[in-house]
Amino acid sequence: MSKGRRPDDTIVFEDNGLSHSVPVYRFGSGSPRVLITAGLHGGEVTGQYVAFRLIASLSGLRHDPSGEILVLPRCNPSAFRRLARTSPFDELDMNRIFPGDARGTPTQALAAEIWGLAQEADYIVDLHCAGPFSAPYTLAQYEEYPHCRELAARLDIPVIVQSGGSEGQLFVEAGARGTAAVIIELPGGGPEGILDLSVADDTEAALRRMLQSLDVLDGDVPAPNPRFLGPLERITASTEGLYLPQRVPGEVLARGESPGLLDDEPLEACPEGYLIMNRPPGYVFPGSSLAAVAPLVESP
Repeated sequence: MSKGRRPDDTIVFEDNGLSHSVPVYRFGSGSPRVLITAGLHGGEVTGQYVAFRLIASLSGLRHDPSGEILVLPRCNPSAFRRLARTSPFDELDMNRIFPGDARGTPTQALAAEIWGLAQEADYIVDLHCAGPFSAPYTLAQYEEYPHCRELAARLDIPVIVQSGGSEGQLFVEAGARGTAAVIIELPGGGPEGILDLSVADDTEAALRRMLQSLDVLDGDVPAPNPRFLGPLERITASTEGLYLPQRVPGEVLARGESPGLLDDEPLEACPEGYLIMNRPPGYVFPGSSLAAVAPLVESP
């Protein structure tokens, strides 16, 4: 995927017979410094595929970037081997423990190494997957941090969803310390290792345009015009029954409009907004996740 290019560096962890390594690819030098990470959750493979595609693209540049681009395409290799969020070494979620602990468990130690690189960055884009039945979106704490809003607005991804943020997430901890940091959530992932190839192509192109807008790569690009949305509201089944989706992720729901039918009845109390996720037809039970909507808000 990276056209045979070897990593420029490798983060290695070895302890009590356990060993894993994270490849690091560097392009250019100086500032601004852009860090692109993927695979903090091992099963979220569309993001990892995008990162390797970007590495291949950057490896063919005729001119060095005006600044440094650092790409870590697979941050949690042991979790990747099981296509899961956590490593079998310690069952920790890497994206809930930043800044990590150099003397801790394997996942904590790797998080500390990645955090060291993050502290040197001016911009961070962290690639994730929101499941195979979702639309792509940027996740950002844009209400709290103007620097994160500015970076999110440079990405040619259709919508930006306000994040409440969880302590220990890379983009949350970095944003709180003054670094512009966002997540891109992509369709795909899960224990089957599902990829969305068309969205991956669009995302890799969006990252290159972002790098051009930062003057790290050559080329003029028009400013994107993504839509700012409120925090996700998840819709769950209230009763047992057969769920039949009626709308496709990426569509806008009017007030009161339902994304699907549960035993032939529309779902109640659905917010007006952008349909981020809608599960396929199937039998569900009380509490089953059906859909997720990001409410429409006025642009800040």
